[in-house]
Amino acid sequence: MSEILTTKLKEMLKPVNGFHINSSITCLRIMQAVLELKKEEDTVIVSKGHSAPAFYVMLWKLGLLSDEELMTFAHIDGLPSHVARGLPFIEVSSGSLGQGLSVANGIALANRIDGKNGRVFVILGDGELDEGQVWEAAMTSAHHKLDNVIAIVDRNFHQLNGGTEEILAKEPLAEKWKAFGWEVREVENDVEKLKKAIEELDKIKGKPKVIIARWVE
Repeated sequence: MSEILTTKLKEMLKPVNGFHINSSITCLRIMQAVLELKKEEDTVIVSKGHSAPAFYVMLWKLGLLSDEELMTFAHIDGLPSHVARGLPFIEVSSGSLGQGLSVANGIALANRIDGKNGRVFVILGDGELDEGQVWEAAMTSAHHKLDNVIAIVDRNFHQLNGGTEEILAKEPLAEKWKAFGWEVREVENDVEKLKKAIEELDKIKGKPKVIIARWVE
């Protein structure tokens, strides 16, 4: 299935010169794992908004977008280049990087007040971690013990201008998240391994959780 999705993604992006194709490819399995485990009360935030093409391919896989609709990506009246409210599963529009985890905290706190059990999944890019707001939000999640927040970092080691470790080193990334009070799992970017990690983290209470999904070529 992964090969079929990758082929469809490349076909979709060919008319727009491969818009963020590599970044979208590494998000495909993450989105597949999250959407296959998503329950009705859960929220999905695609904070890494420029990976929208991967999300659209997942909607196509689920039968929620046709081939014709998929090929309208980035057209004036077609699918937007970043995910936007009104699309299936999308409650938060994305644009500027770094905001998704803050929004997730607000939703998680509101769920707690309302007595709801819904999880809040946040898909982050590793280049996005350059944004200071991410770490402010990480402290907030831990302070309020938001154990219904599950962040997933697409650890592909690349960002817009080059390698992540050359632009602003992230490692030791797992230790950074642990120091901020998060429960951490590092796994290969693989659908079944991601789903297993999510299911394991569901059992942990009292702290937010993050999965570092390491891309292996």
